[in-house]
Amino acid sequence: MQNAFYDNTTDFLAKAMDFSMRRHKVIAANMANIETPNYKAKDLPFNAQLKAALQGAERQPTSRMRFQNPMLVDDVTGETRFDGNNVNNENEMIKLIKNVGLNTMAADLIKYKFTTLREAMRSR
Repeated sequence: MQNAFYDNTTDFLAKAMDFSMRRHKVIAANMANIETPNYKAKDLPFNAQLKAALQGAERQPTSRMRFQNPMLVDDVTGETRFDGNNVNNENEMIKLIKNVGLNTMAADLIKYKFTTLREAMRSR
């Protein structure tokens, strides 16, 4: 029997929140180093790990989703300035806003799930 409190959905949402907190720190570090010569912006991509976990869950629907830890990579989307730094403040703010949205969405969905379970238990 599947555990209603901790299933693949809960695991996915918890991983999404963990990822967003880790990515928030990376984005903050980029912004803190915006004036550091030769600093290269970093990012923490999650899409590849998410895709692999979802494909694994499709192949074996009864097993737990398996996530690999995202690896820190150089973000090459910014243009390198004359001082060798490629941090773009606007790009970092966009990443930050999207990241906050991911965290908020995951937290809201977890809250909704447990509220629904609590209400179902009360109605018995």
